[in-house]
Amino acid sequence: MKVELVIHAVAGSAADGDRSMLLLKEKNGSRILPVMMSTRRALTVMMRSRVPMPMPVATSVPDASLLLLRKFGIEIKRMELTSIKDAVFICKLVGEQDGVEKQLDFLPANDGIVLATMAPCPILIEDELLEAQYLHKTGENTFAININTLTREMLEDALKHAVESENYEAASQLRDELAKRTKEEDETTQ
Repeated sequence: MKVELVIHAVAGSAADGDRSMLLLKEKNGSRILPVMMSTRRALTVMMRSRVPMPMPVATSVPDASLLLLRKFGIEIKRMELTSIKDAVFICKLVGEQDGVEKQLDFLPANDGIVLATMAPCPILIEDELLEAQYLHKTGENTFAININTLTREMLEDALKHAVESENYEAASQLRDELAKRTKEEDETTQ
């Protein structure tokens, strides 16, 4: 079952000044999905989702991409988040040209979300992926995110902090995730 997501908010990231967390909320529910992207892209998404451009002007690469798609008669129908790898959500864009459905797979979600908010079209995710990745409330104003949504740099910073604070359970999980990513990188380069 697919779940529709809507743009909810942008949260900054203390670990990396040029990274933000775009928060996508389940349209008719309470789960929130964090998607890491550059602060510039996250703010572009927020602005585009609230203030549509009055005329088609290409002021960015996503603007130009959307204008090019429209020029060739391709209408974006939906964006689907399909997986996550190395802290990057992957999506596919599904469009229609002359009544025929076309799809572009393996697009970084930050690009897909920008195009989806510009099109505009629904942002969808399989319920199982949302369930595995959404923010879990751990306290009054605190949330836990899935470890695989963190960048390598964030993992390394968190590992350093966990060791310094003698939180060996967290340090072990962080080391395991870093080792898993290193192994996957080595396998893809062979």
